[in-house]
Amino acid sequence: MAKQRYHPEDHDKALPFLSVAEAALFRDLVKEAWAKQGREITMFPDHAEGDNGCMIGFWNLAADCHKYPQRMWPRIIAEHARVGLIDPTQDFFKGMSRKEVLRHTYVRLFATESLPDPSWYPYAREVVPGIVELIALYRRRLSFWFREEDVERFGGVDVLREAGLGNLRILPVEHRELIESPEGGQFRVLSGNSSYTSSRILTLDRLVDLLYPDADMPHGVLAAFPNRHEVGVHIIRDEATLPTLVNLATFAWKGTVSAPGPLSPNVYWVKQERFQEVAVCGGSGVEFRFSPEFQALMKEVGAA
Repeated sequence: MAKQRYHPEDHDKALPFLSVAEAALFRDLVKEAWAKQGREITMFPDHAEGDNGCMIGFWNLAADCHKYPQRMWPRIIAEHARVGLIDPTQDFFKGMSRKEVLRHTYVRLFATESLPDPSWYPYAREVVPGIVELIALYRRRLSFWFREEDVERFGGVDVLREAGLGNLRILPVEHRELIESPEGGQFRVLSGNSSYTSSRILTLDRLVDLLYPDADMPHGVLAAFPNRHEVGVHIIRDEATLPTLVNLATFAWKGTVSAPGPLSPNVYWVKQERFQEVAVCGGSGVEFRFSPEFQALMKEVGAA
């Protein structure tokens, strides 16, 4: 039987790397696999929710399936189901000392619309519209979000955030790439398998040091963090800023719709801990939003 060909308009909206038919098959297999485990789940386009309130995100599992022939999908999904749903009442920290918890704590960016239940995370800090900063425990290749009671149990949000940012700073160096355009713009990308790669924008000085050794950034940077696995940065300093902004917008949009863990399709002006939208990207194009402050900066560096 010939492999079915499909066009972009036939792609599933929630899982765009699958066709509509493939996504329907995937969801049917997920529901069947969890039923065999005796678990009832409610299906949504991009996730399922268990009868105990926990959530199964589809993107990573669907991406794993997409790498293999469809005949292997039932086995891949069944293995995922065998591991089981994460019970939100589970004590993820059982047997861990406070010191050990802090050693495995990270700060991570997360899309608000993907939160299983925002009421579990009242401490979440909005970084930009639609993106919050959560505190996570990363241990044995699994991530668990700190709930409100966990935050209080281990010293409060300030203590955990300081530890989480410190651990982001010492993550291993991943793949670095320079992206240039004929128009003269260029930016650098840090990418890798870690789910915390894009969150390194929260430690901007360390990230810039990795991508632009010995460079200063008195005016801040343009940055895009389209998904959890990559972040693009350009130091604002000359007339190359505007063509770079256009290229970063393309990078951000493509990285949001084609990679696991989507975050933001937009481009931001980041200076210290302040984030300001300068390009809002969507399927219909890019809308540039220059505040008076950013316009003045563009004139100062000769980019306007």
